[in-house]
Amino acid sequence: MNKKSKVVLLSAVLASELVFAGGDVNPKAEADLTAPVFTEAPYKYVKKPITVDDGRIHGYLRAHHIFDGKDNGFDKVTGSTLGIGLGYGMEVAPGLKVGAEFYGVMDSGLTDTDEKLIAYGQFMNTIKNPNELDAGYAWGAHIRYEGEGFKAQIARSQYKSPLTDIIQITHVPNMYEYARLDGKVLGGNASIGFINKMAYGSRSAADFSLIGEFTGTAGMVNPPFEGKPHSLDRGTFYNIEDTLPVGKTDSNGIIQIGYEKKKGMWNFSIWDQYIDDVANNIFAEGTYKFPLGKGKAVKLSGHVWNQNIDNSNYDAKYGGTLLGAQALLKWGKFVGKLAYETKDDGGLLNAWGANPGYTSTIFSRNQYRSNVDAYKATLVWMPMKGLKFVAAYANYGQSDMGSKVLAPGGNPTTFFPSDDADELDLVVVYKPRPDITLKLFNAQRTSEYNGAAGKDRTMNQTRLIMNFAF
Repeated sequence: MNKKSKVVLLSAVLASELVFAGGDVNPKAEADLTAPVFTEAPYKYVKKPITVDDGRIHGYLRAHHIFDGKDNGFDKVTGSTLGIGLGYGMEVAPGLKVGAEFYGVMDSGLTDTDEKLIAYGQFMNTIKNPNELDAGYAWGAHIRYEGEGFKAQIARSQYKSPLTDIIQITHVPNMYEYARLDGKVLGGNASIGFINKMAYGSRSAADFSLIGEFTGTAGMVNPPFEGKPHSLDRGTFYNIEDTLPVGKTDSNGIIQIGYEKKKGMWNFSIWDQYIDDVANNIFAEGTYKFPLGKGKAVKLSGHVWNQNIDNSNYDAKYGGTLLGAQALLKWGKFVGKLAYETKDDGGLLNAWGANPGYTSTIFSRNQYRSNVDAYKATLVWMPMKGLKFVAAYANYGQSDMGSKVLAPGGNPTTFFPSDDADELDLVVVYKPRPDITLKLFNAQRTSEYNGAAGKDRTMNQTRLIMNFAF
């Protein structure tokens, strides 16, 4: 029996188990963008997704502004945007719920259009032109039915799973067109879904270039701008075969099967993501928490991501296994984390918005590249309620993946890593109220292609994000 037949058979078996499963389902948020909902007590909030079906409008208003960056032709030096997210859902009959969501972004008027290095990852432009910073948007909708022990839905929304969930966004998230069934199985939550289409969000431009550096390992493979081969417009839903270069695959879509369970201090999840005519991804993660008294705990985590390429266009460059471990210590007002990840030969083909890694930073996800050992240390200090200071440093060394697009003047010469990649992130987060968040951060980064063709590829960038949720 071939791989595709096995996946279809397993999907049918799991689906039958879900439909006849008993018990209550712990609903998972379909969006990582959440908005607090008022309770009776003033300024007390319950965090819910903006797509919650309670008959109310929820959402956020956001401002994102770059103060400065290195003037070296690599770092982004300007970009100032205003964004909005709106969601509404209601129950139209017992168990039957419908809703819609909208995300938009526009220039704030403070972007310096005299500069060439604009952070297009804040916008939804179809072309790179400082004089055409047009407003952009994406929308979604859902129909859900929740019964005893199961939930079925058809949606254009975010798909909650480790392999389709990039939490770090600017304004507009990645969206998926899918059908999904969740249910109670053996005391945990099992799910099966089919993803037919995908629409890339605003920050996918950074996933493709600034973060991914054209390696196809950071969440997007095709370029998000017109005039480039195989380009895609952000906010537009594309068939899965179109998320890779034309002629490379005849994929009919993505089948995802997942299982998550919590028992005592243990958390465990496992996911099988089959991209037809491309690859099969298996991701598993486990965590265990050791309480040490009031406000004190240790948490140990580990994960594995294995990728088996099923397409001759990609098997020479991609595939293999990522292993990761993380230790967290919470001690009163301090939290410390140490993480390590290692990737064997071959990068992880990552065109569909995955970022489950422990060593990811604001602008670096090099652990998904070929032959990388990545280390990260994080320290968090919370001196008072609503105020948090974060310092994180990651080192990735050098991979063995080349980049053609970095060649000057369209020269097809492939550049290979010439420097050790690392990043230092310094962050201050202030929440004067649960519905207001101010985040100021500075990111200092060295690309592993620094010095290639004599070009400085380092960053020293400061940004401010202001968010009001309702």
